[in-house]
Amino acid sequence: MKKHLNLIKTGHQSIEKRVFPRFPFSYLVFKREDNSKNYQVRDISYGGMSLTLSDGDLGAQMDEKFSGEIHWYDQKVKVKCQVKRVEKDNLGIEFIKDDIFDKTLLNFLSIANVSKNLRPIHEYDEQLELPGGLKTWLRCDGPFEIFIWHHRDGEISKIQILMMDSILEWTDGEGIQTGKVLNVRSSDKPLTHEEEFEFLIDTPVDQDRLDFARELVAHVPKNLISEGDLEFLTRKVIG
Repeated sequence: MKKHLNLIKTGHQSIEKRVFPRFPFSYLVFKREDNSKNYQVRDISYGGMSLTLSDGDLGAQMDEKFSGEIHWYDQKVKVKCQVKRVEKDNLGIEFIKDDIFDKTLLNFLSIANVSKNLRPIHEYDEQLELPGGLKTWLRCDGPFEIFIWHHRDGEISKIQILMMDSILEWTDGEGIQTGKVLNVRSSDKPLTHEEEFEFLIDTPVDQDRLDFARELVAHVPKNLISEGDLEFLTRKVIG
């Protein structure tokens, strides 16, 4: 999983890539109001979402507008949206907002709501081929994931927190950096599930992203993670 590549460095900005394992199923789905398609929500933020289908035609064109509902377990959020990107296997969707929708979305993507839906993917190690060194993987469909990597001697080597369109990363010997997701591409490998993320790295560290990560870490349920990993995560992110 050491597929880390600095692509561009221009003054105070750099673009970097990371490859993350993917859990092959999501409970976060979007149902069009006309019942023509049910999409899986791959990523979501306050501005929009990325939609994909397991098979078949995506059934949408650039700038097309439509309505529907985001479903997540027993929760539903009505949305109006416009297509801003059409690729072979996914759509980029922008939300058409109003005051009522803004409040609904803020509650839907709140830390309190997200934290109660985190799942310990590392516990599926008998069903999934986890990358070497990945000891803790907490996932919440679409918006948030926490990865904790270990050295061979058991010491923690890296922490990565995905928060919608942002990342926080702590690396042993280097410290914390933050960044913004520019794009996500699926890795075309039949036996593994991976996605390549491209980030614009912040210089210096973005305080809002750091505060967001701190709030998420503070709400991680203790029963989902080992005591040692949680203590280390808390110390490095919250301080």
